[in-house]
Order: sequence, then C-alpha cells, then structure tokens
Amino acid sequence: MTVPSEGEETVSGLLDLVPVGVVRSPIRNRAEMPLQGVHGEIVIFPTYREALDGIDSNSHLILIGWMHHAKRDVLTARARKVAPDLPEKGVFALRSPSRPNPLSFSVVRLVKRRNEGVLTVSLLDLIDGTPIIDIKPYQPGWDAVFSATTHDRSEKILKMGPARYRESLIREAVNYHGEWCSGAAMAVRISEKATELAGGDLRRQAISIDPGTNPCRADSLIGITGSRPGNGRLVISQSRVIRNQLDQVTFFGHGRAWVFTIKPVNLSPEGVIESPEKDLFFLETLPR
Repeated sequence: MTVPSEGEETVSGLLDLVPVGVVRSPIRNRAEMPLQGVHGEIVIFPTYREALDGIDSNSHLILIGWMHHAKRDVLTARARKVAPDLPEKGVFALRSPSRPNPLSFSVVRLVKRRNEGVLTVSLLDLIDGTPIIDIKPYQPGWDAVFSATTHDRSEKILKMGPARYRESLIREAVNYHGEWCSGAAMAVRISEKATELAGGDLRRQAISIDPGTNPCRADSLIGITGSRPGNGRLVISQSRVIRNQLDQVTFFGHGRAWVFTIKPVNLSPEGVIESPEKDLFFLETLPR
C-alpha cells in the first residue's frame, strides 16, 4: 500500500468526478487516431444539457475527458507515436495518455449543436466511449500563449518521418491562420524544405523569417515558426528584391539566407501538397 504524502489524503477525499457526457467517434483504438483528430460527437447526458445554454457563440471548445483505456501506473514513457527510440521522459513532460490521472485536454472546433444535447465537433482526438468530465469555452486571448517556448524538437522532427511531420505542420498552420487554404499549404511545403536546410526545429531562436506578402502564407508561417517582432525572429524587409515581381519567403539561420521565390500557380491546397517542389518555388541559398 502506498503511504500518502502530507496533504495527499485530505485532497483525495475532495475528489468526486461525474461524467457529463460521452464521446461518439469513428475511432475505437487510440493507436489509429490521426494527428489531426476526426469529426465526432459529444453526447451530453440529459441531467446536464441545460449547461449547454450559450455554447453556440464559441467556435472552439476545451474538452476534459477521462482516458478510460489508459494505464495509471506509468510515470515515465517515450513519445512512441513519434518514434520509439526517443529519450524517456516523465509523463508530466509528455502528452502521453498513460499517467496517474488520465485526464485529457482537447481543443475542438464546434461544428454544430443539436437540440437533443449533441455537439458535432472536429479535431476530436478522443476515442469512442471516452467519458467527458467537463466542457469550457476556448478563449484565444487567455488560452493561446503564442509566446510560449518548449524544448528543441529537432531530434523528434527528424525521427517522426515526413508524413507525420507534414501533419503537424498543417495543424500548426491551420491553428494560427484559421483555415486550410492554398496559402497555408504553400507555407507547409516551404517549411518542410526549410526544416531540411536548417537542420531541425524552425521554432529555434537562431531561425528567423521574412514571411513575404501573401497574408494566408504569412499567417501560416508565423504559426509554424513562432516568429514575432517581440522575439526578434520576424523580419519584414523594407527593400524586398523580387524576381520578376514574384513574392518571396526568406528563412535566416546559420549565417545563411534561404530565399524561396514563389511561382505563380493556381492550385487547390491538395494540389500544392502533392506538387513537386520545382513547380512551386525557386530556391536560392545566400550568405547573410
């Protein structure tokens, strides 16, 4: 028997969690959950449906769920979905579902609410049958900490593989820009190449960027890189040299400038993602 530390016994006696609803999802095994999540439903139990009043005014919600299949005796783990040979860390430093209290924290987009207490959502990363403990409105000014920093993800990025890294870039681009469009897709393709050239994480302080003039692409690149004027990593050129009047994106790092000159293409987001690099941009490497 584990002896509680000072205060632990008292706190434990105050916990009384009651599910307010349940997830209906096409995914029944967490290993099959895509990085972008899926469309699904949150079915609120009749007792708590009055608590949904006013929820329709929010585009995004925070779901707090109970990951009922997770192990509760795990204190260290690896991010195996990324790569099985990454260093082991404490679960409080990971997003692993296995943890002493397997509570999930998910931000989902509210697609619609049905009168019978059913919320249709997207970006849902909870499996079918997950109990929902609470729902809160997502408030960008409070909940989005764009200036937050984390560890250098270079090793993780290099091990996760191109397909999974692309998924993560799409998520970052759409989260900041707000929609999946051709400009966001171009930002993803440029970022993939820039990651290769810079040798890892584009959020490192050593990497700065001039995102060019296209607003969708610039938004997405800022979201992907975390660059902003306040951290000195967002560079807006006053004298932009543009080849044949085409827009450019420039990454700076390691004493070099990588200049992407965007070709005039008229493609869907999927077309941008599937096209060869040579059809999307010219690339020059210059000394900085």
